Amino acid sequence: MSFDLNQLANARQKELLERAKAAMARWKPYLDVVEKHFESQGKELQEYQKANIAQCCDNFVDLQIVGRKAGGISETTYSDAIAFARQMLPTIPALLPSLVSEEVSIVQAIDRPQAQVYYMNLKAGTTKGTVTSGDSLISATGGHATSEGSRLYASDQVVGEIISAGNGVTTAFNSYTLVRKPVTGGSIEVNYTIAGTTYTATDTVTSGTLVGTGLSSGSVNLTSGAVLLTFSTAPDNSTNITVDYQYNVEKDTDGIGEINLEVTSSNVDARVFPLKLQYTVFSAINLQKIHGLVLADEGMKFATQEIRFAIDQVVLNEVNNAAQASGAATSPGAFNATVGTGQEWIWKMHEIKKYFSIASNNIFKKTLRATGNVMVCGLSVISIIEQLQDFKPAAGLGTKPPAGPYVAGTLGNRLIIANPFYSDTEYVMLFRGDNYLFAGLIFAPYVPLYSTDPVTLANLTTQRGFFSQAAIKRINDGMFTRGTVSNYS
Repeated sequence: MSFDLNQLANARQKELLERAKAAMARWKPYLDVVEKHFESQGKELQEYQKANIAQCCDNFVDLQIVGRKAGGISETTYSDAIAFARQMLPTIPALLPSLVSEEVSIVQAIDRPQAQVYYMNLKAGTTKGTVTSGDSLISATGGHATSEGSRLYASDQVVGEIISAGNGVTTAFNSYTLVRKPVTGGSIEVNYTIAGTTYTATDTVTSGTLVGTGLSSGSVNLTSGAVLLTFSTAPDNSTNITVDYQYNVEKDTDGIGEINLEVTSSNVDARVFPLKLQYTVFSAINLQKIHGLVLADEGMKFATQEIRFAIDQVVLNEVNNAAQASGAATSPGAFNATVGTGQEWIWKMHEIKKYFSIASNNIFKKTLRATGNVMVCGLSVISIIEQLQDFKPAAGLGTKPPAGPYVAGTLGNRLIIANPFYSDTEYVMLFRGDNYLFAGLIFAPYVPLYSTDPVTLANLTTQRGFFSQAAIKRINDGMFTRGTVSNYS
């Protein structure tokens, strides 16, 4: 059954990729504008970002058709809907890449409110020592397997191959042949337990002849792989006799480890972020007359901003939850910002970088896949980071005031995000992958921004509705960890 599900997931992923290409072609003029905007900021618009924006533009047009029909507006063709939608479409590429959520997650646009998101696992395709065909080598939800056998799977070494099980009585084991051969002389280690102590016998003379405590005689035929073992004392009951060895890969190509890529899917439900805008005709007239501003346009800007606030906050809260979950990487602990007697603040300030390094390495220790490359920080932590020598502010940060969570800059090779809604003294270190199948957190937009037509009522008030819709899915809590700062003012 699992095989069938994997086939379906792979087929679905292929379908989505093909659809994305067509959507990107349809919306190329809008994507070109966004790409130029990115270039002006020294950034590159990735292909998956283009695909996400294009998918969301398609979603928006579909909703315009449905919404206008539902509202009792005259029938429209698809092309008419596109023409109508062009009033709103520029806000979609403007909103989606501006979300801080994009910097802490992998974005996979979905084409319906109940959909699937995808991530990738790597499994062993062949049995080799302690690794059995079908075993997970890299799990999207956990990380890299930690056993020695899995770490050496892509090598000419076999680890933990079981020769036999001890029973506390049998001393001679002469009926086993190694799976892989010819064997490289001098590489053989046979492990066994006698009276509760584990011993290792080795072929120190590189001929396959084994020498070890409690072993009367032992050998491995380097060509045939035949194993002959005779112990002076029987290995303990319910303990395995195992062997580690190297073999000639050129002569036994069947022994080369194989990895199978498995695209796995998870169901998600898109959340709704709604907002209603209302203003009077008098306010609109006065604002335009006195200040030359169109109230409807200003209202759309503020509505877009507030929805962005809400989306980013939900995503960043999920980031914090992941960092404090039981499966998260170990916390680096609390950094004490108190300056010691005779100590300069500038030197104390640099101590915090040690904690950042520990947090990053703890993610690697947990997952064996990546180190931390993004930090989401409360404002006191931001104040410290901004004083560090290798901090570089984000381009254009001083030209306009930040609104809500924002990208503050970089510290070395790590992106720094300021979040005014976190505790001032906390930060989250995380890893963000560089492709949509390698993620700790997936952000799945369905409708970046949808707007109803403005409606002016008899009481001279104008109303307009907005909403965004997106799903959030945590994949691997091990890619997150949380630290704090104390005694900083």
